[in-house]
Amino acid sequence: MSLTRYSTPSIAQKQANAYFGHTVPLYPSTRKAKKYQIKDPSGKWVHFGQMGYEDYTKHHDEMRRKRYLTRATHIRGNWKTNPYSPNNLAIHILW
Repeated sequence: MSLTRYSTPSIAQKQANAYFGHTVPLYPSTRKAKKYQIKDPSGKWVHFGQMGYEDYTKHHDEMRRKRYLTRATHIRGNWKTNPYSPNNLAIHILW
């Protein structure tokens, strides 16, 4: 599957830079089912974004964005405290 069919990498890169407040390299994921990967401060690769589904960088549909954010922000766990959690990255970079 082609990444550009489901996401716009240039917009995602701009969003990543804005989220972290500085230039941070965003790479296509090496995992077949994920869109992007980013290296966290400990050097671990974090993969995020489900391949096969368009994100807001691609479709720009406000209703889809609102529905996704409603689902994603109600996920349980400590993802809110970790800026490098896959859920946080998807929310802030792709949506």
